Amino acid sequence: MTERDSTTGYGDLIRKKALSLTGDLTWRATMLEEAAALIIRALDEDPTREGLVDTPRRFKDMFLDDFSRNGSAQEALSQMVMEETFDQMIIVRDVPVRSHCEHHILPWVGKVCIAYIPKEKTAGLSKITRMVEAAARGLTIQERVTERLADAMVEVLEPLGVMVVIEAKHLCTMIRGVRAENQKFTTSKAKGVFLTKDAARLEFLALWSRGDVTL
Repeated sequence: MTERDSTTGYGDLIRKKALSLTGDLTWRATMLEEAAALIIRALDEDPTREGLVDTPRRFKDMFLDDFSRNGSAQEALSQMVMEETFDQMIIVRDVPVRSHCEHHILPWVGKVCIAYIPKEKTAGLSKITRMVEAAARGLTIQERVTERLADAMVEVLEPLGVMVVIEAKHLCTMIRGVRAENQKFTTSKAKGVFLTKDAARLEFLALWSRGDVTL
């Protein structure tokens, strides 16, 4: 039997074992550990070596922590909504964001700036951070997270307008391909008066540009 045949058979065994288990979390944990073990073998490393023997468990713990969903962005934001409004722009900036690129399963990290003009509702500041965490979980791309955040703000708070800007670094461009270590990506989404009113958009840009986002 060739090494490839052996690995294929091992993969079939993993799937059968995982499918026989009850409970989604147990199934996912087993699959993640076995996936890490397969990667180690595919790289021709010794899985019994001291530095690698516990790697599958650590791999599993990391991915379960980063990928376990605890509700949608809308649900996270809805946990603290106040029925009051202010005739002013509210900006929350430098909110940390971390996710994994769906193209290479490599991390991307950055900061989010969210601005909105309330109509009848405002949100607790900590819930905006929770909303960002929820929107970024799983395998996704920066553009999609930007859209999710803008949509959640509109659906939950119904503001006069919302603006979302994300600046991030992507490990997939830092360690592979072009290997651009200092490259940043910026995405933005505007809704409501930030699209239709020049004054609102210019006020946001003036306030946002007062300080650079430092990753």
